[in-house]
Amino acid sequence: MIFEFFRWLAIFTGFPTYWVFFKRKTYYEDKQDFKKHKKGGAMVISNHYNLLDFILNMFLVLPRKLNIVASEYAFKNKLLAFGMRFFGGIQADRNKKSLRFIDESVALIKNGRLVQIFPEGRNTPDGNIGAFKPTYIMIALRADSVIIPIVTDGNYHIFKRTHVMVGKAIYLSEYGLNERSSKDEIICANEEIRNRVIQLRGELEKMCEHVEKYQSF
Repeated sequence: MIFEFFRWLAIFTGFPTYWVFFKRKTYYEDKQDFKKHKKGGAMVISNHYNLLDFILNMFLVLPRKLNIVASEYAFKNKLLAFGMRFFGGIQADRNKKSLRFIDESVALIKNGRLVQIFPEGRNTPDGNIGAFKPTYIMIALRADSVIIPIVTDGNYHIFKRTHVMVGKAIYLSEYGLNERSSKDEIICANEEIRNRVIQLRGELEKMCEHVEKYQSF
């Protein structure tokens, strides 16, 4: 309960700064599809410029809580660890190569929660979408959940507008995957999903170009 109190306190006090800094413009492949799936348990994936991606997505799914899978670096000191706990941080310790975060993520999704993971596993500030690690697929398969893809243009500057594209929910069954799928099948689906995210980014860029041309008249 104490963590939920601090989470909402941070959200309310931080909202004015969020609005000024991001001025988010959101596009949807299917808005009703997003509304439906964000009500239950789901895996959320997105490209990864920096830490602000999570803050952007956190406000995007409100009032739902977005649990975030983060590296051990986000838990290095007590203050950061406390903040990660009330924002739903799930520690993925790469040094220990522990898979505990997978079990935690699966349990949360099965309990109707939203879990965010960045498949690239690192920041890509140049805007290119790097190789995806298929961990998110393993979690979604075990939790029997859909995957909600989100793409941002990373335009995080004061008084600038950040643009976001939310894609339709991805069903792993459409890729022929289940809990008995082979490693090769998962790797193949992982690349297809990455291409889908790249396609979403292309659609977002087209939307932004269209708006800019319209505003120039």
